[in-house]
Amino acid sequence: MIKSVQIRLFLLVVILGFLSCDDEDHFKTDMADFEDYKLVKNYYWNGSDGAGDFTYRNKVFSNTYHSDLGTYSGFAYSNLINDILFTDSSVYASYPSGGADESKNYAVAHQLEKIIITYSDTIKGEEPVYVMLANTTYTAMAIKYGLGNAKKFGGYSGDDPDWLKVSIYGYPTWGGITGPVVFYLADYRSSDNSSDYIAKAWNYINLSSLGNVKRLEFQISASDPSTPLYFCLDNLKGRIHN
Repeated sequence: MIKSVQIRLFLLVVILGFLSCDDEDHFKTDMADFEDYKLVKNYYWNGSDGAGDFTYRNKVFSNTYHSDLGTYSGFAYSNLINDILFTDSSVYASYPSGGADESKNYAVAHQLEKIIITYSDTIKGEEPVYVMLANTTYTAMAIKYGLGNAKKFGGYSGDDPDWLKVSIYGYPTWGGITGPVVFYLADYRSSDNSSDYIAKAWNYINLSSLGNVKRLEFQISASDPSTPLYFCLDNLKGRIHN
């Protein structure tokens, strides 16, 4: 009897092992962490050289530079360290100061037009697993203190239910749209003002519900339309099916 149970357990382990190997054989991992890009210390790239969209492994990041405005739409990448100073370059600085998991490089999104990541193989696509998101120092300071027409979140009383969020949509290889996956970069909607927050850390966002997609679209929105529409992105992980 004991021997029979041992045999059954052995067979179960073998079967599970085969299933695990078989699953891994069906996909490979793709990670956009931007660490392959070589930037001088405390600097950024924003597309002002006219290069446009940039590719990192299996992902193509949208970039359109508007020379008349002196800014870009889509993605830039940076290694700036600044979570204190409210300067022009702080639009390229992550509020956590540096990349996710204490890395150097990260991407910075700005919304003038659509913010899009397209997968190089649009037929196979990719199954996004997760991404890390954070505020820029520029936006965080604008929310905290106000900037030009952009209001201080909460207003003078602190009671205004302000918010800033990123909505992530997937465009599956079979058509249609999935999502959104929503993350609040700042949230002052609680009746308890002590619960109001501006996200200071890198935050893990699960994207598995979007399924296998050919592209991702990020939409930034805020309760105050004058809020600067930036966010930082790092460690976008996905699975490419063989």
